[in-house]
Parts: sequence; structure tokens; C-alpha cells
Amino acid sequence: MGLDNILYTRQPVQDKKLSSALENLCGGSFMTDNNNSFRGKVYDNIHEAISGYSLYNTDEYDYGDYESIVQSYKSVIEKDLKGFLKDYNSEENTWGWEYKEEEVKALYRVFQLCLEEDWRINAWY
Repeated sequence: MGLDNILYTRQPVQDKKLSSALENLCGGSFMTDNNNSFRGKVYDNIHEAISGYSLYNTDEYDYGDYESIVQSYKSVIEKDLKGFLKDYNSEENTWGWEYKEEEVKALYRVFQLCLEEDWRINAWY
């Protein structure tokens, strides 16, 4: 059993901007068409390293949490994303997954969209 994170309003989000943002992330829930989910367990540790929040607790995120998360991603991307990834991939990487800039930027975009569109992420595991 793993962790899938599904983006919801009152029903699963179907949005071209979201589908585009998710293209660079590891595919999500077997329950969806991968246009509104991603494999949270693959990204939980790097997300927590960047933002201080766990993807396992997305049901508890409020508007202020989304603001903080977006600001954290923005800061890492603007400061030195290549350096961050070099260090993370060589030292902290639990999965042995070689995380790429496109994945971090995709997560950033997903959280930006959640903030802009008032979407929430449901952690399903």
C-alpha cells in the first residue's frame, strides 16, 4: 500500500492547467486517469525537505499552509534549485530516486494552482 494524493474541490479536479502541471510527476492513483493525482509517497520526503509539510497530512492543510508551501518552493527554486537537488539526491534521498528540476517545479505549480483555485489535496492511502 502506498500514498496517492488526489486533488479535490467537491469532486475530483479536472483541469488542463493541473494536467499540464502533473505531466512531470510520477503517475498517481489507479482510481483516476492520472490527470488529477500523483504518487505522494514518491514525493513526500522531498516535499517535506522543501516545505516542512508531509504529503500524508494534506487533508489537514489550510489556506495558510498552502501559502507557506508555495513560498517555500519559490524560495528553493529562486535561490539554488540545482544545488538543492544535488545535495538532496546525494545525501537525503530515501527512495534513491534521482529527483529532477522539472519534478520540483511541477510540485510547485500544483501547490500554486491549489492556492489560486482554492483546491485541496486529499491524501488517500
